[in-house]
Amino acid sequence: MKADNTLYLIGKVRVLINQFIISELKKKGINGIVPSHGNIILSLLENNSLTMSELADKIGKDPSTITTLVKKLNDFGYTQMIKDEEDKRVNRVSLTSKGKELEEAFIIISEQIHNKQYNNISDDEKEIFRQVLKKMIDNFS
Repeated sequence: MKADNTLYLIGKVRVLINQFIISELKKKGINGIVPSHGNIILSLLENNSLTMSELADKIGKDPSTITTLVKKLNDFGYTQMIKDEEDKRVNRVSLTSKGKELEEAFIIISEQIHNKQYNNISDDEKEIFRQVLKKMIDNFS
């Protein structure tokens, strides 16, 4: 059976989106943030604070990866670690005021990505694309 290049194309789209995100963040004077930080920041914008395991569950990454990413965000001053009031063994992550200032840029960049990736694609094509992606996910579930 001949292999198609679907995985290559999916990977290429991901690379292009990540390059676009980094470029747009730099244009806005936001340095140090990379796409892998995005889901953490978005999750914290939606919630006041989360534990490391809650973050890992929300974005589907390994807890050790989350720890590394959060430490970097702490170093840049976007997040902070706070001991949980009920269980002092648990650290909660929350955005600093500097981190909360990212919200507007993230909203704008998200809209730009959406507009760029779906340019010249009809609503019917978008729906078919979503259905195919859901089927692919189900195939691995």
